[in-house]
Amino acid sequence: MRSVLLITLCALIAPPALVGGGEGDDASAVRVAMLTYGPDDTTSVCFSDEFIETVRFETSIDARRGFLEARLDDDAVFGHPFAIMTGEGGFALSDDESSRLGAYLSSGGFVLASAGCSNAEWDASFRHELERAMPEHELEKVTLDHELFATIFTIASLESKKPADELAIEVLTVGGRVALVYSPE
Repeated sequence: MRSVLLITLCALIAPPALVGGGEGDDASAVRVAMLTYGPDDTTSVCFSDEFIETVRFETSIDARRGFLEARLDDDAVFGHPFAIMTGEGGFALSDDESSRLGAYLSSGGFVLASAGCSNAEWDASFRHELERAMPEHELEKVTLDHELFATIFTIASLESKKPADELAIEVLTVGGRVALVYSPE
């Protein structure tokens, strides 16, 4: 999964409105957000930001170290070109959060989403909420010959506890651009 994270960040071409630092940051640094959502500010605490260092080392992308919290119900989410969405257990987005998620993905934002600890309840909720936020788009399974797996490094295989034929990486494409990469693992 670390390779997928690296490739997705490297593949990101952020519109100028979605790039910039906060107070004291380099204004040109790409900021990676950890989305919080729902009435309990749901997110996962076990998602590693280690891939950002690899991006900084292997490319010319100036990515800000670490994740910045971004609430899905706040317009500040649009200040982050790349966002992580993860968690465990069932959840429901408010109408405002759903609308912002759809607007974020449609306006150039990129989301990497993964069910924390392969949580089936989160997977079901995520799929439902994504359909609500982006009803005109569908997640599509991709294979290792997808350009996603050959951006910086060529990824020839993925490892998982599941058999290879059951492993799924899915993408949501908006206007010909991969706007979201999802793994239920």
